[in-house]
Amino acid sequence: MIKLREAIETKTEAYDRAIAECSTLNGSTYLLREKKRFLCKNDLFYLACLLGYKEIEKYPELYQGFCDEVSLMNWNVVRFGIKQPPNDLLKVNEVTDNPDMDLMYIERLYLCHRVFYKTTIVTKVHSLQLLLNFPNIHVVLTHNTKENSCDNLVAIKNYFLTTEIKTLFVDYIPEGKEWGNMSGFSVATRTDKGIITEENLEAIGVDSEITGGHWDIAKKNDLVTEKSVWTDEQIKKTQDWDARFNTGHFNNPECRLQDYEGTRYHLFDLYSVKLNNPKIKVIEYPILKDKNPENLSIENIQNPKRFTPEGIKDLMGDMWTFYCQHLLNPLDPEKRGFKPEMIQYWNSIPKDCNFYLFVDPASARKKNSDYTAMLVIGIDCEGKRYIVDGIRDKLNPKQRIDLALQLASKWVIKECGWEAIGFQTTDCYYLEEERRKSKSFFTITEIKSQQVAKEDRIRSLIPEYSNHIWLWPQKGQVVERSSFNNKMYDLTENMEHEFIQFPIGEHDDLLDVMTFLNKISIIKPPRNVVQESGGMTFGEYAKQKEERVAKLNADPWAKAYASN
Repeated sequence: MIKLREAIETKTEAYDRAIAECSTLNGSTYLLREKKRFLCKNDLFYLACLLGYKEIEKYPELYQGFCDEVSLMNWNVVRFGIKQPPNDLLKVNEVTDNPDMDLMYIERLYLCHRVFYKTTIVTKVHSLQLLLNFPNIHVVLTHNTKENSCDNLVAIKNYFLTTEIKTLFVDYIPEGKEWGNMSGFSVATRTDKGIITEENLEAIGVDSEITGGHWDIAKKNDLVTEKSVWTDEQIKKTQDWDARFNTGHFNNPECRLQDYEGTRYHLFDLYSVKLNNPKIKVIEYPILKDKNPENLSIENIQNPKRFTPEGIKDLMGDMWTFYCQHLLNPLDPEKRGFKPEMIQYWNSIPKDCNFYLFVDPASARKKNSDYTAMLVIGIDCEGKRYIVDGIRDKLNPKQRIDLALQLASKWVIKECGWEAIGFQTTDCYYLEEERRKSKSFFTITEIKSQQVAKEDRIRSLIPEYSNHIWLWPQKGQVVERSSFNNKMYDLTENMEHEFIQFPIGEHDDLLDVMTFLNKISIIKPPRNVVQESGGMTFGEYAKQKEERVAKLNADPWAKAYASN
């Protein structure tokens, strides 16, 4: 159980008694100074108030507990032997009676609504407190850009120069005008200079290369920003940077003391990975406790003394921004096309399915180009769609044809729908040539999808998914190796990625391929088909297909309806 607040109050009362009992002015002045120094080192809320943050001081019922949580890192520094504690830092057993439980997390993720002062408390004020307690500590401040990280560092340096800290801890300030630079500085009480090259406090960014550099603690502020999640490549860049940092830039790789703090801007951003890591403690403070924008009751507001229902309504001008910055949920229902609960999985494939192959070929095989997407979809007698196989890869024309023929042969498809735009019409020609050579029996239909905007095409799937007529393979059932980067990928995971992100995701190739099914005249197998017969023959299928097409051609209204 955490006893930090009680321990601080007990020690403060002891100081107050000593000051009251002191018989000399100099003695009481000295004791008052020592009391303030003690509070600066142990009570993060007090330190924030001392530095002049009136909005934090105004709401102790919210910020006192938050500050206590942040400051627990101080005692992990001691517990893991990273640095020796000063005499006026509370002992670990004074702070908790169960350190293995209460101090078990060495990595923490703070997700707080905008204007919560999370950066002020977690990155700035607590970094100052670390320096006051451990003059030989080495802390790195990180941000998506080095410029913003340097701004945080300068703010911390200014605490020593422009607040009461300059009189309480005058021995920490070096003599002379020169004191580090925009990206690093050290306190005067440091004793390991010349032994360790890093400054006490340094600033770096995701946009800059890390060359060397080893630190005891990392404060990772806003590694994810609104502008860093526009593409999958940007998201991956941030994740890779963080992974490289964690692997090689802590003095003790097995004890990575670090705090992440920021705002959600994407479902699959770096913070989504951290949220699912059981070794990381997650502290969330959305502006509404249940993250429901319709519940504006006073009880549901995180800080009702600061925010009113009317004030929160005013923040809802742009709902996507409100969801990201204030509800910590980067998913605006107004923009969201699909819901996770729409996804259904098949346990087995009916034996009487008619199988179709649909292909959306990419125009280039480059790093930033779209993927070629292929899906094999089975149609049962009830019209349900079973996605049974597929490819999502960057392929050259020959690879496209070869893989399409492999899938066609594997599933004995009845028809292949191939998007044919510009150069892609030649794909259909070569596919037909190879089909004849291999003596495969299926028809090839050119899909003309450009008449309707892609987003509108994909949204046409929403009613079908709402009625659960699409069924996917379970994760792990369709796993392929990419011919482009030689990495393994799971088709269902890729479909889910596109499904949940739509319409703001970078890629939607697999979703678009699903719309092709409504561009052809599909044939459902009859209900009375004998299972052992192997389903419809190609001849039977072709005959029904011809009859269906003839019927559509005779009725222009039916034909128009079928093409939608």
